[in-house]
Amino acid sequence: MKYDMKSINARNVMVASVAIFSVLALIMIGGMLIALITGSVIDSGWFNPRTVLPTLILVLLLGACLLLPDISATVVVGTIAAVIVVTMISVAISPFNSLPIDVSMPALLFAMLAVFYRAGKSVSGPKSLRAKLRSVSPHIIHFGIVLVLIGVFVSTNTRIDGYDIIRSGETGIFEGQPYTVKITDISSQYEGTPYGEYPGSSYATRIGFELYLGDRLIDRDCVRYITDFKWGQSYATNYVHRSLTREVFITSKMVEGDLANLYMRTAPWITAVWGGIIIMAIGIITLLCTVGTGMTGRTDRTGEVENVERVKGAKSGKGEKMAEKTKRGRDNDADRKYEDMLQRELGRMKKR
Repeated sequence: MKYDMKSINARNVMVASVAIFSVLALIMIGGMLIALITGSVIDSGWFNPRTVLPTLILVLLLGACLLLPDISATVVVGTIAAVIVVTMISVAISPFNSLPIDVSMPALLFAMLAVFYRAGKSVSGPKSLRAKLRSVSPHIIHFGIVLVLIGVFVSTNTRIDGYDIIRSGETGIFEGQPYTVKITDISSQYEGTPYGEYPGSSYATRIGFELYLGDRLIDRDCVRYITDFKWGQSYATNYVHRSLTREVFITSKMVEGDLANLYMRTAPWITAVWGGIIIMAIGIITLLCTVGTGMTGRTDRTGEVENVERVKGAKSGKGEKMAEKTKRGRDNDADRKYEDMLQRELGRMKKR
């Protein structure tokens, strides 16, 4: 039985996207409800395996929806089939040494290329700048979405965690990470109002450090480890350093004398998430600015002009009809007067 490719169009792909997105939303809501009802802690380990497949299907549908207006359904289906084959090859050879990245990267690259293709088609042709911006702004949003997904997949699956106990004045090395931390000073003091036998309600320890990438100094900063006597708990402040390709997170787990237990987490490509969000915001603002009152007002004014002209035309036509009717009435009156005069003259002639 031959399958009808006419059913594969942008509208049906959009309907399928809404359905898959609904499934994804139900998974998220289900996870939150399970945690709420059972009181258990559900983290990313529960959500990630269940959401990865719907997310990748949405990515493929995005690419298909962008290509379908200009490319035949047969070619689009063949392209998606090729992406699936490339995904299987990627899983087999594992070029990224991470199964989630090996699975997701072919689909994400396909969607990215589809966004670039559609954006190029949108700005081509003899259009005004406003029309080009209006056409390309949705694809700026699409680019931001794909960039966010790339950042999430890569950063989540290449994140490196590590601990090290470092003495003041010494350098700590975290296994598998390119960064090192040198503690420059550790100082403590009581803070807040006196509480019980303590001169302050909390005891805060400041840990100053220097962050190095290899031998190059990146930054100088500090974290604090605070013991709150009033509430009976301890907590620490955090330090975050973001670069173009990675994010470094540092905090303290414990402090004792001149020793500090520091925790470091390096998340490559997490900046892609923030960059994607910013790009999405730019696309949304551009879309709102170009599809606004200016275009609508111009359309409304055009409609108003057409209506006025139509009314004028109607009035003009009605006036012409009235004038013609009046003219005919006047002509008829003149004829009647002429007939009356003629009849009177004939009557006089007969009397003579």
